[in-house]
Amino acid sequence: MSDTSPSAVIAVGVVMPVLGIATVGLRFYTRQKMRNQILIDDWLLLPALLFTIGMGASLIAGVRLHALGYHTPITGNPDDPLVTLTQTNSAITTTTQIEWAFQMIQILALGCVKLSFLFFYRRIFTTGISTWFNKATTGLIVIILVWTGAFFFALLFACKGTWSAWWGSVMDLSTKCVQTLKLELALVTSDFVTDVLVMVLPIPMIWRLHMSTSRKIAVTGIFLLGAVAIAASVVRMVQFVRVIQVGFDPHADEDLSLTANLYWSMVESGLGLMAVCLPTFRALFGQFSLDAMIQSFRSTFSLHSRASQTGSRPRNTVSKTELSGDSSEHLQQEHSTFETYAIRGDKVENGKRRVPDGKILVQSSIGRVEDWA
Repeated sequence: MSDTSPSAVIAVGVVMPVLGIATVGLRFYTRQKMRNQILIDDWLLLPALLFTIGMGASLIAGVRLHALGYHTPITGNPDDPLVTLTQTNSAITTTTQIEWAFQMIQILALGCVKLSFLFFYRRIFTTGISTWFNKATTGLIVIILVWTGAFFFALLFACKGTWSAWWGSVMDLSTKCVQTLKLELALVTSDFVTDVLVMVLPIPMIWRLHMSTSRKIAVTGIFLLGAVAIAASVVRMVQFVRVIQVGFDPHADEDLSLTANLYWSMVESGLGLMAVCLPTFRALFGQFSLDAMIQSFRSTFSLHSRASQTGSRPRNTVSKTELSGDSSEHLQQEHSTFETYAIRGDKVENGKRRVPDGKILVQSSIGRVEDWA
């Protein structure tokens, strides 16, 4: 089934919004079931879902009106380049109107999804301590907000207030508007770059969690499911590059090229919406919940914070050989229930023992495992 066939366009226009409704609904259900607070990363998905539904409706309407999935209708001599460049009819007008509305909606949908990812990362990994991750996510949030607004208004006013030029002839578009092909190429390229940045950002933080290596790999895999949406973004970018290479070639089928672009745009938006919801589902199907992830990460930074206050870096001396098998398993699976902390010594009493001058006592709340640093 080709990405330009009417059946393919209708299928993606129906399936992606339906899957989006299911995943967003399940995300809110998971939040309620796990008694997690509903925050901005969740609320952002509601407008993203509405925009995705609007995109799907645009595709379906385009096929029903024979504006998408069909060859460009030509009135006049098809071998005359001037005819193809200057012609306009109701079908062409409908196609370009759908394209314009679709692109405007998609920019908002992609912006909401990217922001939801970033605020979700901050929910998990942000602490009261100023870290590179806090600054990186804040910077990316600003970039995504600027990206969304800039491209939305750039496309809105690309024809300098002459709205009819958007859905007029090819000649109107090329003479009365800015270079729209280059503008759209900038949009899809920057979309891909920001997608990559958003996807790889949490990986270093995941590998700092108090988890086994296999579990870290599993959690990383869940977060990288968004790479599927990036793949769709790459395909869309390739489609735009092909369109630019063709340019305003009078022999190119504009409607079919446009259909392929909108098809992969719908795939990208739908997969991105689903990908941002998937990490929250882990709490329903496994022992490792979002709360445990948050507690694991924050206990790490709590320890670093206490060590920084004492001027020394702590060492966690708890190992499997120091604990019984049951305790070791408990430590791995319920890491959020124990805390490691450091006490700088200067004749600090600890039962019958003293913390020597210039030393740090590192102690775990499970058992009485102690070590001198």
